[in-house]
Amino acid sequence: MCEHCRRRVARLNQPTQRIQKQHSRKKRKKLTALQITVIVLGVIVFLSACGFGGYLIYEEAQYQKALRNYPVAYTDLIKQFADQYELDPYLVQSIMRCESSNNPTAKSDVGAVGLMQIMPETGEWIGHKIDPELAYSLDMLEDPATSIEYGCWYLHFLSERFDGSIIEIVSAYNAGHGTVEGWLEDARFSQDGKLTVIPYEDTARYYEKVVAAYENYTTLYPELFTTDAQPVTVVNG
Repeated sequence: MCEHCRRRVARLNQPTQRIQKQHSRKKRKKLTALQITVIVLGVIVFLSACGFGGYLIYEEAQYQKALRNYPVAYTDLIKQFADQYELDPYLVQSIMRCESSNNPTAKSDVGAVGLMQIMPETGEWIGHKIDPELAYSLDMLEDPATSIEYGCWYLHFLSERFDGSIIEIVSAYNAGHGTVEGWLEDARFSQDGKLTVIPYEDTARYYEKVVAAYENYTTLYPELFTTDAQPVTVVNG
């Protein structure tokens, strides 16, 4: 083929070559876009997995923190005496946690002793109510079984006195039943024979702590206690 013919053939082939190059570039662009889409989706899936995993880690950390803040102790004794005195064992555990942090040798600044923080004179009174022949001594209140039984006896006493009203029972455990009876006679703090306002700030905080503990214990340990006693009905103080 002569030089002139080769040039003509080359010119005729140029459009086809340009089309092939354009098609190749488009194909590369399509592949690149597909790769980008896959990468983006992969990143989204990865971040979602990390986020869900992080949420699970956070939830587990919160659960473990709650378990540390609301530990259980002496559950067999609580169950025994709660059953004996017809009490909700979760309420007993909640009060014990708020009173002594489950410490059997705890002593308060005002002289309360033991798991249920019984005052010495109250302990002697309760002890002789349970057993008139009892040779009472102060160190008995550091015995877990004695402290829990005395606390349960007193809660039962308060429950009967205040017709099972939890706000009055818990307030009386903290401030004394005589004090709460005085509040019930004062229209500023009660209505229709029921306590509506806890006038002592310390007692109001104590009631809120017991309610919070009760809600946490029943949520964290739903099968810890089985009982025929009526569960506590919480009311706002």
